[in-house]
Amino acid sequence: MSGEGARAVEELAARADEVLAAVADAGGVMRLMGGVAVRLRAHDLGGIDPERRTYHDIDLVARLRDVRVIDAAFVALGYMPDRAVNTQFGTVRRVYHHPDGFHADLFFERLEFCHTIELNGRLSLVPRTTSPTDLLLQKLQIVERNEKDLIDVAWLLLNHEVADDEPEQVELQHLVRLTGNDWGLHTTAGDFLTDLEARAGALGLNDAAASRVATAAARLRTAMDEAPKSLRWRARERVGRRMKWYRDVEEVL
Repeated sequence: MSGEGARAVEELAARADEVLAAVADAGGVMRLMGGVAVRLRAHDLGGIDPERRTYHDIDLVARLRDVRVIDAAFVALGYMPDRAVNTQFGTVRRVYHHPDGFHADLFFERLEFCHTIELNGRLSLVPRTTSPTDLLLQKLQIVERNEKDLIDVAWLLLNHEVADDEPEQVELQHLVRLTGNDWGLHTTAGDFLTDLEARAGALGLNDAAASRVATAAARLRTAMDEAPKSLRWRARERVGRRMKWYRDVEEVL
């Protein structure tokens, strides 16, 4: 949101935990995602100065059927619902403003940005945050990425192994299933990983961390390229980049 200043990641994490606990106490399911979630999972920063990555808000995802308990939890914690956003986009996204000057972005069951990432059925894979794989996909679907996006993916790859189907790690099979069925997502994610591989050394990572991140990025990209592709994927490949393969994303706030 325009005008909101940077906040300490510890402060935003604590605020997020308050909401997560309140929703869980009411029987709902909610998880933290976005940059704050990545930072909480990044025990090894690889030499990057923490001040290089700033934070302004909290991003959350929940089940749509829990919307009433979620609204009540935010209000009880002193947040003000954004009536305009919540009325227009309420079954997809909601925004809540805290009097201390930051906001919470809430999404329901899927992320619809440059590409669509389905999260239905995946919210309880790990505690507190969405899974490392879903955090990774949230970033890899970004077309107009910036340094903070590259840093977040670098931290995810530095702190999680690439495995087959282990929710606490990067689930390679889930990733290639999604990209093998969607040429557009495959293309955007591949571009992101290629960019990260080339720029890992410029993000402030030490040499060992930069090498590990670049190697992991190359492994993911190779696995995506070599994985089986659906008929839908192959049909879209024939059109290629001549037709736009992603949605433009405009900030609501």
